[in-house]
Amino acid sequence: MFLVKDSSPLREQRILAILKEDASLSLLLSVIHFEWTIRRAIIVLGTSPNVEIRQKLKDERGGLDGYKKVWKDEVFLRVNKRLTEVITDWDNLKKAFKLRNALVHGISSCGQDYAIEKANCVIEASRIIRKLSSDYGFDLDTRLPVRRKK
Repeated sequence: MFLVKDSSPLREQRILAILKEDASLSLLLSVIHFEWTIRRAIIVLGTSPNVEIRQKLKDERGGLDGYKKVWKDEVFLRVNKRLTEVITDWDNLKKAFKLRNALVHGISSCGQDYAIEKANCVIEASRIIRKLSSDYGFDLDTRLPVRRKK
C-alpha cells in the first residue's frame, strides 16, 4: 500500500481516503504508519548509535510498552518528556492498538464509527511525533542521519 518514497502526509491522505469505505483496514494502516513514524523518531532523537537503537526496538518487539521503554532509554534525555506526555491521548491510542491486535488475530470485529475514531487517534499521534521530530530539526521522511559507535 505504501512506497518508501511516499511522504507521511501522503500516507495519511491515503489512509483517510479509505476510512469511510473500510474503517477497519484504515485502522490497521494507521497503526502501520504510526509504528514506522515512532521507530524513525526514536532513531533520530535517540542518543545511542543507530544500530544499537534498532536492536533495542527489535528486542522489545514493538507494541506501545516497548516503544515507551526505548523512548525512555533513548529520547527522554533529549526532549525531557515521556512518550505518554508527548502523545496526549495515550489511553485512546492504547485502545486503538488493542483493537488492531483483535482485528489482526481475528478475535473480534468492530463498528465503523469506533474504527474511524481510533484510526483518527493513531494518525494524530503520528502527526504529533512527526512535529516533535521536526521541532528538533529532523524530517522523518528523509534519510535518517547515522550515529555510529565511537
